[in-house]
Amino acid sequence: MTLPQTSPSDPRTAAPERPHRRAVVALWLGWYLALILFQQIAWARFTLDRPDLAYPWTGDMTAAYADGPETGPWFYARWDSPRYVAIAREGYTAEDDRAAFYPVYPLLMRAVYTVALEPLGLGDWAPGGRAGAAYALAGMIVSAGMSLGAALAMYALAWDRLGPDAAWRAVFYLLIFPSAVYLAQVYTEATYLALSLGMLAGLYRRRWTLALPLMVIATLTRAVGIFLVLPYVAVWLRDWWNGVRPPRWALAAALAPLLAWLGWNRYVASLGVDAGAVYASFNREILSLRGLFDLVGDVAYIFREPNGVHIALDLALTLGALALCLAALRRHPGLALYGLAAIGLPLSSGQLTSMSRYVMAAAPVFLMLARAGERPVFDRVWTVISLLWFALYVVLYVHGFWLA
Repeated sequence: MTLPQTSPSDPRTAAPERPHRRAVVALWLGWYLALILFQQIAWARFTLDRPDLAYPWTGDMTAAYADGPETGPWFYARWDSPRYVAIAREGYTAEDDRAAFYPVYPLLMRAVYTVALEPLGLGDWAPGGRAGAAYALAGMIVSAGMSLGAALAMYALAWDRLGPDAAWRAVFYLLIFPSAVYLAQVYTEATYLALSLGMLAGLYRRRWTLALPLMVIATLTRAVGIFLVLPYVAVWLRDWWNGVRPPRWALAAALAPLLAWLGWNRYVASLGVDAGAVYASFNREILSLRGLFDLVGDVAYIFREPNGVHIALDLALTLGALALCLAALRRHPGLALYGLAAIGLPLSSGQLTSMSRYVMAAAPVFLMLARAGERPVFDRVWTVISLLWFALYVVLYVHGFWLA
């Protein structure tokens, strides 16, 4: 993947190359429209045999057919999406598992609904008999805008760390990453990436007043946002060591994400919700013996059931992302530690489920892929592999099969 070419000039008189942000916007727009259209085509062209036996427990969850395009935006809202819609509509309650889903994304959905959709009279819109469609549409709008923000933030981060050509590849690799389908659906991935990548881009430009609030908001979007403090403190300490004298308030403010996380948990407790029990209901207990047994059982399932190849794909993405973060330790130590922590936290539960989504939070994955993409053979081979993998995941998501 190469950067759009500009007119040739004498290198002795050429001005420094400027970012091609319009090209990034055009790339994102083409990607988004192609993905949304492909989902419609994949639904219309064929169906899949049910149930889906990707994991030992997915058979019962995939026996019924998923919502089709006649349900409007619900077609793009699978699995966890209805929970975000419920939170946006009704807020948090003590009666269900909503407390496992952090508030920023549903708050943005609520804001879009209130400001843009409710005035249009869409409050009672129920295509295909599915109520709450306006909130699902609000989720799609938020994800669309945030996926563009994530692409631009990745471009800025990679431009500063690797240069213009690698920045273009980093954006392209992000958009065609196997689980990038979630960037356009009613899920938090796009919002978290826009915030976390924006924070990192601001941080490495020493824009402390931008990095700090984005870090706090990212923490209230996904729990792993709290690990953004690792590159934040690493940059501050490196500047201090080199005599640059970064602002002292910025170091003290590194506690802000932790305080935000504690405040969120205090709010959840005030509702009468046992957060530990909620996470346990999703088998997300950190370093539990049950999680270890589940992990061993899932890996063994790969060799017992042909559909278990899905677990193998989850495992491959997880191990590959960990390897890329480890490879980034020497060049980007703060970023690498953040990436390892962002992958390690969900993995510590012993669950491979959803890891294909979670690894996208690790920014070093895309920086290291972009660096490797300097070699044309790697660039072409990885593009083919990633696009095929991406298309497989899109088809699974469209037909309501287990994905992540």
